[in-house]
Order: sequence, then structure tokens, then C-alpha cells
Amino acid sequence: MIQFVENHPKLRGFSKYYSVNIHPQLEQKEPKRLRIVRRERAIRFSGILIGLLGVSIMIHLKYLELALGFGLLFCVSLFSFVFNWGFYSLSYVKTETKNIIMAGVCRFLGWEYSEIMIESEHLDSILEMGLLPQPFDRINFEDRMTGTIDGMDFDAYEVELQRCDDKKTKRSWTKIFEGQILAFKITNKFQGQTLVIRDKGAFNKKRIGALKRVGLVDPVFEKIFEAYGTDQVEARYLLTPVFMQKFVDLEHAVNGKNIRFAFNNGYLLIVIDTKNQYSAGPMSKPLTDAGRTQKILDEIGAIYDVIDGVVKPHLSN
Repeated sequence: MIQFVENHPKLRGFSKYYSVNIHPQLEQKEPKRLRIVRRERAIRFSGILIGLLGVSIMIHLKYLELALGFGLLFCVSLFSFVFNWGFYSLSYVKTETKNIIMAGVCRFLGWEYSEIMIESEHLDSILEMGLLPQPFDRINFEDRMTGTIDGMDFDAYEVELQRCDDKKTKRSWTKIFEGQILAFKITNKFQGQTLVIRDKGAFNKKRIGALKRVGLVDPVFEKIFEAYGTDQVEARYLLTPVFMQKFVDLEHAVNGKNIRFAFNNGYLLIVIDTKNQYSAGPMSKPLTDAGRTQKILDEIGAIYDVIDGVVKPHLSN
């Protein structure tokens, strides 16, 4: 049995669950991955032999310039064909693998998982607080996890924002944001609005809408973040040095950057710039390789770190 690193008490027992519920599904898909990989290698090897044979014949016939041109063109064409064929053939297997692992981990934790997500109920609030770049022309959601932890509802998903560079043809798009959104229902304990964004130096504003600038207690975090709130007392109560350090730790845990967050309408809303999370990893390794599941397990475990280090302390006060 594969023994995973179960970093959080809520993850204890996952290794046994994996061996019974997840490993057999991955094992069933493994032959498909092997067939595609072997076929890709065979095509590449055969193509190299054909290319070498063609170049050799041309050299023998003293067509040196033609041989060089043919060899270069053939190599580029072969690489392009094999890469694209392999990519599209394996992409389906990769998606299946991710869904098996993600759904399995979420079932173990009592959560729900959906690869496809149409809209977010938190989007208006997130945009109101200025946590995402605007304007944008297209928004995509994926990898949604919802559930309840110790009586608290949460919603976590990935987001990508794009801006159209050519409004007429709509063929040119630029990605302006890729990252994660975490939403935790804190109830109505905090009545005001509190916003924390990255420090912009001379470009910091004294107020954002109805939110006035709040001085942070710790000078270290004062250099990293800027805080704004409708209730100065409540904001200072929330933004303790320990609280702020947990957000820096979270940013590092998910290999992200530019973490920012807000308390609004009974929710703690967190936005982090990250590359694609919850990936199934490279298809060069067996689907049952422990590393691909451990990576996803660690990324999901980061959600528990947020709750334990950031949310629970305030709920208990």
C-alpha cells in the first residue's frame, strides 16, 4: 500500500482509502496511457529512421543542399506532428486522471468536486472589493470544491480572466489573471468591510470607495500590504501579525503570489495569483505514481491550513 504524507489530521487514513477507491481506477486507465506513449515513441523512432534514410540517399546522389533542407524540414515536421498528436491524445487521459484523483480526495473529505463551473455567486462581491483586475471580456472557472469544515461552509475554485485585444475579429486574447479564489462563510460576526491588498508604495490610495486606509500594527507587514476598512477598530482587530503571517505562508504553500483578501458580506474572500493547480502531472510516469496524487493532496491540504491558521482563531474569539 502506498503511504502518503497526510499533513493534516483531516487527511489521516487517506492512504488506505486511496488503495481501495482511487488506485484501482488509475490502474484501469494505465494501459491507455502506455499505448499512447509507446505509439508516440514508435512514430518518433520510425520517423527518425526514414529521415536519416532520405538524407543518406540524397548525400549519396550528391544533392547536399537539398539533403540539408530536406533533413531540417523533415525534423521540424516530425517534431510538430508527434508533439501535437501526443499532446491531444494524452490530454484526455490527463483530464480523466485529474478527475479521478480530485473527486476521490474530495469524497474522502466529504466535499463535492466539479471540474466545470459556470458562474460564481461570490464574483460580484469580489469585483466590488477590487480583488480581481478589471475590465475583462471573458472569464473561465474550473476545479470547484465545496463543502463544510467544522460547521463552516467554503467554496474554492480556479479562475482565468482574459481581455480581447481585437474587438472586431475577437481572435486575439490576452490572459490578465490566472489563480485561485477561496471563499469562507464567517457569518455576520464582522459587520464592516475590510480589504487587504499589496503595498504599491507611492501609488497607495488614502481610501478606496467607502473604505479608509488602516495602519497595520506590525511594520514588517506594513511594507508588504495596505489595509482599508469601513470600521477601523474592527480592521485592526482582524489584522494581527499572526493573522497576516498565515497569508504569507499560504501564498508560499500554493506557489502563488500577490495574495489579497477581504471581509465582505459575511465572507472571507481570498484571491491568489497561481499557475494551474490540481494538475495530474506529466504523462511520462504511470498514473499510479504516488507523486501526482501527493501533489494534489498537498494543494488541497493548504485549504485546511487557511482554516486552522486564519479562520478558526477569529471564529473562536
